[in-house]
Amino acid sequence: MSDANIYGLLFTVLFNVAPLFQMYKIVINKDSENNSYGLWFCGMVGQVSVLCYNCKVGMTGIFSYINSVIGLCLSCVMVVMIYVYRRQK
Repeated sequence: MSDANIYGLLFTVLFNVAPLFQMYKIVINKDSENNSYGLWFCGMVGQVSVLCYNCKVGMTGIFSYINSVIGLCLSCVMVVMIYVYRRQK
């Protein structure tokens, strides 16, 4: 595995592990009050944009596609979790 692939793998893993900490905190506290829908919707739009960009330019690296698809899935799950765990006032 080349250095570039190691960096790509490291980025993909770390970038997509980060939301898991927030999800864990939401589930443990049963509260999503300090989380923003807008942040995660922007993340979803960004991930779709990166996927479209990669397709348009003919990107051949797999890490960018994997990163975008996993990031998009995690962002969707996060929006659902914010809704489910948002306390009603």
